[in-house]
Amino acid sequence: MIESTQQPVSPAEAVFRLSNGMSVAAIVLAAARLRIADAVGDGPRSVSDIAARLGADEDALTRMLRALAAFGIFRQVDPTTYVHTEMSLAMRTDHPERLHDRLMTGGDWGWTMWGRLPEAIRTGECAFDKEYGTDFFAYLDADPDAQDMIYNGVTAWSDQMLPSIVDALDLTGVRTFADMGGGKGALLRLLLQRHPHVEGLLYEDERTLRVVMDDLRTGELASRCRLASGDFFEKVEHAADLYLFKLTLHMYDDEKVARALRNCAAAAAPGARVVIADPLLTDPPQHPFAPSMDLHMLLVMGGRERTESGYRAVFERAGLRFRGVTPTDSVLFLAEGEVVG
Repeated sequence: MIESTQQPVSPAEAVFRLSNGMSVAAIVLAAARLRIADAVGDGPRSVSDIAARLGADEDALTRMLRALAAFGIFRQVDPTTYVHTEMSLAMRTDHPERLHDRLMTGGDWGWTMWGRLPEAIRTGECAFDKEYGTDFFAYLDADPDAQDMIYNGVTAWSDQMLPSIVDALDLTGVRTFADMGGGKGALLRLLLQRHPHVEGLLYEDERTLRVVMDDLRTGELASRCRLASGDFFEKVEHAADLYLFKLTLHMYDDEKVARALRNCAAAAAPGARVVIADPLLTDPPQHPFAPSMDLHMLLVMGGRERTESGYRAVFERAGLRFRGVTPTDSVLFLAEGEVVG
């Protein structure tokens, strides 16, 4: 058995190891795309059997499984046999945490976008439009498979955060709650279940409203839920005591965000509140997630994550009184503004 001792890592080596993250990501995402975790099944399985199940080259798969085992994804029983670890089990398509959906969120466009980061930093412009000649949503409209992949991945990730968002929301005095761009209504359903005194509004485009959760359309919650279609960048016609934008406005620049906030304020009474649930940038940064997502938004949507002062600026630009930022038990924070008379 070969033993290794941990040696202090120099600053140069530490940065170099970070640069290898692309290869690690490629290995893990390829395993997800190939569905290797499903092919291994429940017990120790030979590489030849796994290769036959996948229609893969046995020698190449041997090399792939060895690399995965080095990261703790699968355990090598012997050079030709592998068994699951907790990490590889989590990659199965039937795992309740839906990790596979999350791993499949990005397609080939994701690799392309990160390769355009130097240009985006030089120009400050969205890279996606330049690369594909269209915006991200139009691209997805033309590729239903990519659209489904994105939706399944994003919901698998964001649905885990819904309880923490609902827990952190201050519903004092709220009788009408509007979920702006709320997808199929998972957050609204949870909020209505927990707060029987609240009536809900799901504001989405017409296509999404056709596939809203049954609970909100015909189930027991339907009597307290309205469905409304529209474009909140153009006009909001429905009054509410609290408007929520979850993982939506970080996709846009400050001008468009202020427009959406201003439209909500125009429809609401003084004292109504607007909440943005997005990551929060801090200086100095506390965790890599928000700064990394900030660059992702620049590349793909031309949007951005925001600091607390950035939220203050955009709320005040829209004519709302900024009320501060509230943490949740997730990577999201609640930035809140109040409609003034």
